[in-house]
Amino acid sequence: MDYLAILEDHLGFIERFYTAAAEPFKTTLRKIEAGEEPFVHTCSPEDYDGPEYLTEGMEAEKCLGVVGNCSLGLLEKALHDYLREFIMREAGVAKTEALSPILKQYKGDGWFARYCDFLEKKTEFEWSRSPVAFEQIEQINLSRNDIYHHEMIDTTQPRQSPKHFEKYPVSRFAPEWEIEAFSGEEDQPQFPLTIAVTCEKLAAAIGDVRQFCTFVEAQRTKW
Repeated sequence: MDYLAILEDHLGFIERFYTAAAEPFKTTLRKIEAGEEPFVHTCSPEDYDGPEYLTEGMEAEKCLGVVGNCSLGLLEKALHDYLREFIMREAGVAKTEALSPILKQYKGDGWFARYCDFLEKKTEFEWSRSPVAFEQIEQINLSRNDIYHHEMIDTTQPRQSPKHFEKYPVSRFAPEWEIEAFSGEEDQPQFPLTIAVTCEKLAAAIGDVRQFCTFVEAQRTKW
């Protein structure tokens, strides 16, 4: 079975899903900015009591964030599924139940680290030759976890967990304006920032997964 081709199908779907799901909210924001129907500007320049259609704009921004969060979840699952199937083929097992005892032999905090330990010990895989750094891929997984397990009931904009902030103080999914505004003397944020999966950041993450898994596939030993 061509697992890399299946992965590519999933990545293409994620790209199409984000584009289609984000479009109505991007249109709303554009119309508010331009003053188009149904968001025609009615206030005079001298009558300023806050931006018009502020509630509608905030709602559209929130919806865009949720679309990005969902897309990152799909991306993490696509990566996980591909690597699991790759390792099962390399380990010579046909069922996921048989994989768990094998992976207990490998070190790492979380499934991705253990999978990578397997790759390094059982294939020709080397991080020094990888087109994508370990931290770039791991942050996809950690950010997905922070999104789905954050404990703030009053927001749909999760933040990086303290544990993950300690490891990656400048998250690849943190808004640039937050990084600039809340960085201290060492040019690093002083506390965990918001996770904002924008169109550009999602595209970069998809590209990283595509490159990384293509490299992994080239290291296979079982054909």
